[in-house]
Amino acid sequence: MVVGQTTLKPGQSTTLAMRFTMHEGMGGPHEFRVALATNDRTAPARELVVRSGWGP
Repeated sequence: MVVGQTTLKPGQSTTLAMRFTMHEGMGGPHEFRVALATNDRTAPARELVVRSGWGP
């Protein structure tokens, strides 16, 4: 994943794109976590959870 310095203003949105490569023998469910910093005083840090299932 490439991380940039984009800052969103209230009401703005963006798209996160991720590409995963799994090696032989790594099939099944996986969970990836991405830390997001915010300027929200009530939630200064958020966590994006990405779940995936890889078949054989």
